[in-house]
Amino acid sequence: MVTSEERWSSASMPPRRQLAGFQEVLDRTHFHWGLKRDGTGGYQAKVRRRAFDDFMFTQIVADPVAGFRTADDVKRGIDDYFCLLYFEEGHCLLRQGRNESIVTRNSIAIWDSSRPAMFDCDTTLRQLSILIPRDTAKLMVPGIEDMCGLSVDGGRGLGAILLSHLRQVHQMIDTIEATDRPAVLRASVELIAAAFRPDGRHEPSTSFRRALLGRVQDYILDNLGDPSLSPASVAAAFRFSPRYLHRLFEDSEVTVGGWIRKRRLMAARSDLASPHRASLSVTEIAMRHGFADASHFSHAFREEYGAAPRDFRRAALETLPA
Repeated sequence: MVTSEERWSSASMPPRRQLAGFQEVLDRTHFHWGLKRDGTGGYQAKVRRRAFDDFMFTQIVADPVAGFRTADDVKRGIDDYFCLLYFEEGHCLLRQGRNESIVTRNSIAIWDSSRPAMFDCDTTLRQLSILIPRDTAKLMVPGIEDMCGLSVDGGRGLGAILLSHLRQVHQMIDTIEATDRPAVLRASVELIAAAFRPDGRHEPSTSFRRALLGRVQDYILDNLGDPSLSPASVAAAFRFSPRYLHRLFEDSEVTVGGWIRKRRLMAARSDLASPHRASLSVTEIAMRHGFADASHFSHAFREEYGAAPRDFRRAALETLPA
């Protein structure tokens, strides 16, 4: 059952008002975009929008057009979504942040309504989209912000499975029982996470890798105190293969395990040198930063800093002013 549905066609309007009418219906059914096109005269476009739970399904058929969504346009919005789109006809340049891609009939792309973006379609297009609530997408697709403006190949592997699934969902969503619909929509988002997950065969851009590495490192820093933190658990949290996670760290000239170890030792050293942590034993400080074994911590600390933890602490505290 459709929660709400809207259909619109420029054919019902005078030619001189058709592009402006399309602009107005986009504002209402999607988001505000500043539209530009070559030439004057009539403009042919159709829009269909259906709401299912918190998700929006949209279809657009339109003449060539470019759109620009500025920071001011973003502020006009009320609800934020990630928009997953594919074309049954036409192609389009999509750009968001440092990412850009050419979306074609056999590809799938994502963009974020909460940030500026642009598109440029120089052919007639037939676009289908699913608007996913931003909080839902961020929870289920780690790193989705860094994927915006990128596309995946819908002609092979997981991309082909995702594209086939999206086509089926668009065709059948009206017939799915309301009690079954959340599971179908959840499966759709999980497929997005799998299809857009980077792998070694399809290297993302340098900016994408850098942003993704930063997110992984932030996650590690937030979880340093967890003794189960490991390359395997980090890869699982981001739904990466362990091989891809290790490739992300190649530019850092240190392994994932080495990076975790160094940050734990740096945090422990800071505590050992702090008079505010003087009431904690060396063992307590070690465990506070994810070391499960005091002797292992002592050996690693000595190897890294050339002194035993107790000796380092004594020397550090003695240098403090009385």
